[in-house]
Amino acid sequence: MFSEKLDNKGQGSAELILIVGSLIIVVLLVGSYISNMTEKTNTNLKNLLQTERDFLINRI
Repeated sequence: MFSEKLDNKGQGSAELILIVGSLIIVVLLVGSYISNMTEKTNTNLKNLLQTERDFLINRI
């Protein structure tokens, strides 16, 4: 009957969209993790400085 040629142009585009989407998700997860770690570090340093300040004030 008819000889049909398969068009693979759409598949390459779909794979590229999946790869870019996966990279965006990974970047967002890493950014969230770094933001969370930075917030915890900031809180710990703030508490440490507050404790040391109170200790020095009490010694005087």
